[in-house]
Amino acid sequence: MFKTGIDDKKLLRAFLEEAEELLDKLGSALLELEKNQQSAELIHEVFRLTHSIKSESALVGFANLSEVAHKIEDLFEMIKSGQRILDKPLMDRILAGSDLITEMIARISRGESDADIDASSFIAELEALAGRPPSTAARPSPRWEAVEETAVSFSPFETVQIQEARERGEPLYRLTYRVAAEEPMKYSRAYLVFSNLEMLASVIKTVPDMAEAAEDDNLYGRVSVFLTGPLSEAEILKACDVDQIEGLELSTLRYPSASTASTPKGEGQEARAPEAEQARRANGDQASEEPKVEREPAKAAIERSSIRVETRKLNDLWQLMGELVICKAHLAKLQETYEEKAQSGQLKEELESTVDFLGRISSGIQQAMMETRMVPISVLFNKFPRLVRDLSRKLGKEVELKLFGEDTEIDRSIIEVLSDPLTHIIRNSLDHGIEPVAERLRKGKRGGGAITMSAHQRGGKIVIEIDDDGHGLDVEKIRAKAGAGLEVSDEEVIKNIFKPGFSTKDEVTELSGRGVGMDVVATRIKEDLKGEVLLQSRKDQGMHLTILLPLTLTILHSLVVRGGGSYFAIPIRDIDETLKVSADAGGKLDHPEGALKLLRLDALLAGSPSSEGSGKEESYGVIIQQKGRRVCLLVDELVNEEDVVIKPIDDILNIKGLFSGVSVLGDGRMLFILDTARIMEVLP
Repeated sequence: MFKTGIDDKKLLRAFLEEAEELLDKLGSALLELEKNQQSAELIHEVFRLTHSIKSESALVGFANLSEVAHKIEDLFEMIKSGQRILDKPLMDRILAGSDLITEMIARISRGESDADIDASSFIAELEALAGRPPSTAARPSPRWEAVEETAVSFSPFETVQIQEARERGEPLYRLTYRVAAEEPMKYSRAYLVFSNLEMLASVIKTVPDMAEAAEDDNLYGRVSVFLTGPLSEAEILKACDVDQIEGLELSTLRYPSASTASTPKGEGQEARAPEAEQARRANGDQASEEPKVEREPAKAAIERSSIRVETRKLNDLWQLMGELVICKAHLAKLQETYEEKAQSGQLKEELESTVDFLGRISSGIQQAMMETRMVPISVLFNKFPRLVRDLSRKLGKEVELKLFGEDTEIDRSIIEVLSDPLTHIIRNSLDHGIEPVAERLRKGKRGGGAITMSAHQRGGKIVIEIDDDGHGLDVEKIRAKAGAGLEVSDEEVIKNIFKPGFSTKDEVTELSGRGVGMDVVATRIKEDLKGEVLLQSRKDQGMHLTILLPLTLTILHSLVVRGGGSYFAIPIRDIDETLKVSADAGGKLDHPEGALKLLRLDALLAGSPSSEGSGKEESYGVIIQQKGRRVCLLVDELVNEEDVVIKPIDDILNIKGLFSGVSVLGDGRMLFILDTARIMEVLP
């Protein structure tokens, strides 16, 4: 990277964030373009994205990366103008170029350099596709002669600015002016002209640099400004109408040709010293009466509706948010205790008002913070269309990927961990599951296979489902490989595929056969994310895999209940109603919508789901609904409604798997969050 006046680390971080977003959009646009190669809108979108990558990488000095993006941009310029047809071979090379850019940026993010990758052969290949002779040397930065006959070089970013101005058809000017020798504050006078010019045109470079005053003010006795823009020489000279400014020299410069590295000279009419001074004096008092030059209004800057925040900062805020929720609950408990003992009505009212106000504030912060942690799962799903495209072509199969529920939001901390398991599942479906076209046709299936990925929320969990319409798992082959007898159920046999080193492949290939894919799935999801993996398979109909992930870091609006001496939280969204239930109700509850099974919470947790009473004349019932089933859960007390911060629970405290997390009450007692979906699963 070249040195700038900004913190280089911040500049690099900003570049990587911007590049990641551009690459995501580029990947999606290229895949859509492959399906609809005549779309002018998609062609323009890819052209715009490659142009942005080229410019952004040039800004931070990654010339190799910028050059690759520039060559792809050139190809799309030809496609836009009809000089080149977008066919399959060209599309393959463009996608390869996208991969090369991705690899370069990945290296940069690891602290390496884009120059570590030799892209010269690929660049030559793109140039050949564009019908141009290969470059023999790197493109030099433009250079022009300054007044003192010394060369002025331009940074990579300034070079890009100049190239873009040329593409817009704007003239390139060099303006030189002097500050009067008797002026004691030369920088201030010179800066007034610089400021006027910035409001009129695009200032590319100043010599010396006007961005920050140097210690030696005499450096600004003579200033050269290189600028572009759709404006006349008269407008430029008018901007120099500042007291103590003299010796104006204005030149229109010639842009360098693509085939030469020679230093171009000024051309056209030059407003040299006397003429420039005369033009300036001629404008004089009549300057205000000079008609304004009409030019196209500048487009308003796009207002950003989102900002990037480091995950570390969000994690810190989230921890503080959790403490605030606990503090609020504690204060509410103190208020309750105080009101029981206090005699002053005014103090009680003030305390109640303060607690209510704190509650409103913390509720707003809770919601805002929860939303900052959540991201749409599309950021993960969007990487798989390209994976399916490349691998299906490599395997000689026709496979379509269908995505649903991309707007489902998931905790950002899960995304990175979940990426590898989903990749292995997709690879296994492509390699093991989907049959070749000829085999599918023999079975009476359509030639092209399909993989479906979907996501949604259910019962306080994120549910990800993956289906394929292949031949399913060969259970008997798995049974033989695992050495399982016929007495072992198919469900138990299938679980062997999650064991380390287990594979039914007879030979090791690039994609499979090592027995590590599904092992990674089980390890990451079950151990790292505390989730579950459910697998179903039907011969010649395909495989259905379900991943259940807990919401480990979120705030859940819950009903707090007491049962068996402990406190539990039930998600409000899973509750139909609450009611009182008499001790003689038996095992069924007569309800207007039909009889409901009664289940005592303390008995369920003890491992024996029962409706037997606790010795009390009546209990409280909480009717919960999950998976189309309803049950009435009997508890000792309905405590209150509360927002609880869900935190992961250790397996030691969750042996039966009935809790989705744990939290802390205001008085410090532990609160277990019930997993209503799991409760429904264990019911007889």
